[in-house]
Amino acid sequence: MPEDSTQEARARPERPARPFVAALLSAIVPGAGHLYLGRRRRGWIFIGITAALVVPAALLLAVVIYGSGLELALAVSRPFFSNPNLLILLVVLNAALLGFRAFAIADAFLAAGPAAAPTRTRPVLAVGLVVLLVATLVPHLYVGHRNLLLHDLLTHDFVTDPNQAATTTTTATTTGPAAGGSTTSTTTPRPTTTTTSLPDAFPEEGRVNVLLLGGDSGIDRRGIRTDTMIVVSIDPATGWTAMFGIPRNLFGLPFPPGHVATDAWDNCDGCFGMIANELYAWGLRRPDLFGGANSGASAMKDLVGHLLGIDIHYFALVNLEGFVEIIDAIGGVDIVVTERVYDSAYPNEDGTVSEMDLQPGLHHMNGHLALYYARSRQGSHDFDRMNRQRCVLEALAEQADPVTLLREFPTIVPAVEESVLTDLPMAAIPDFIELVAKVNTQEIVSIRFMPDAPEFAGTPTSYIGDWTADRFPIPDRGFIAQTVATALSLPPLEAIAVLNLQPLDDVCGDTQ
Repeated sequence: MPEDSTQEARARPERPARPFVAALLSAIVPGAGHLYLGRRRRGWIFIGITAALVVPAALLLAVVIYGSGLELALAVSRPFFSNPNLLILLVVLNAALLGFRAFAIADAFLAAGPAAAPTRTRPVLAVGLVVLLVATLVPHLYVGHRNLLLHDLLTHDFVTDPNQAATTTTTATTTGPAAGGSTTSTTTPRPTTTTTSLPDAFPEEGRVNVLLLGGDSGIDRRGIRTDTMIVVSIDPATGWTAMFGIPRNLFGLPFPPGHVATDAWDNCDGCFGMIANELYAWGLRRPDLFGGANSGASAMKDLVGHLLGIDIHYFALVNLEGFVEIIDAIGGVDIVVTERVYDSAYPNEDGTVSEMDLQPGLHHMNGHLALYYARSRQGSHDFDRMNRQRCVLEALAEQADPVTLLREFPTIVPAVEESVLTDLPMAAIPDFIELVAKVNTQEIVSIRFMPDAPEFAGTPTSYIGDWTADRFPIPDRGFIAQTVATALSLPPLEAIAVLNLQPLDDVCGDTQ
């Protein structure tokens, strides 16, 4: 008895040797098995080490898993987003804790004297010990795996598109804005607010503008077409939010003045000579004209930003399959269908077709159904789809609990890595989660730059300046930029009234 005094050993009551009970107790609380055996000094040493290591970690884990306070959850997670290698340290500490627990279990088992047990029971005791050790291993493997997944996510290259062409040499020069950076000629005023210290990922003045793209690629698809294009603009100080929908079939998006790609198209003077949903793929093929790690995204940010008269700071592109998996990972989304959405031959993500029929009413949609709702084209036109896409985004913003997103981040890693491209800095993700939490979904300014926009019903006013011979709409850039400036310079409800817009809830219905 190297750890116990003779007096303690003499005072220990005689009891039958029960190695499995001792090991089980130490599996629950390291050291408890030793106390059960009467080895108090050794038991309290194990318990003291356990308390020092496990109690803080358990409290931290409880906060992350069961806590409801966003501020606390962000405070806990922020250091790991800023320094992903801390997750590797957690893996090492987790392995050390596993070793400590396994040693405590085995030590309690051996201290009970299994060799003195009847011969016929020894194999049973050995099997029991192995089962306990495996049961102890499982939660540590779970935690370690999630840590490694999260580390992989935070160190993953989300910007580079593997389909981008190799950079080619060009003799073109630019005397205006540098290619690859969204540059505009319109300054958007910032509402008067109390001065606050903003995260480094946000602009020093004005709003944070993010271009959201839905990529329609996959089986039987040629390249990637961004059929969904929505710019979300949020004021970090107030949470005031605006959404601007860009129709997929807009023709001739103008290049910023002096852009290196201005003369790239013979059929379009100073503009992109195809419809808008082809711009990303074309940009990938022309890295000589657009800077940045993703020339397709740079092209989108440059031209869409110039169209709206704002700087676009970040982009996020989600492919169809990823959209489905991400919605499923967060448990689905509730959406009010205001009009029947029917498709007799809807093209599924796997290349098959099926009949789909969504009746009006409140639906809890999984990823496949939400994608169908946002994507279906039969019996409707692009502008109906733009409405539905806005509703999906509103529902996600309203229902995706930020604390849940933080907690479930590792579970959606495969879907995110395979289907998301973005230049949002990983270290700033907590800042963006906090920013989205400020958004009042009841007061979102939402504008679709489409022909026959409802705010101009009965008037000749339009966001469309002309039409091509093939009946593709050509945007009126000046009027669009002016409208955006007005929308971003006023409080949301005032902007909705001044611009005669439909409140988003009137379009999407109420899920309450």
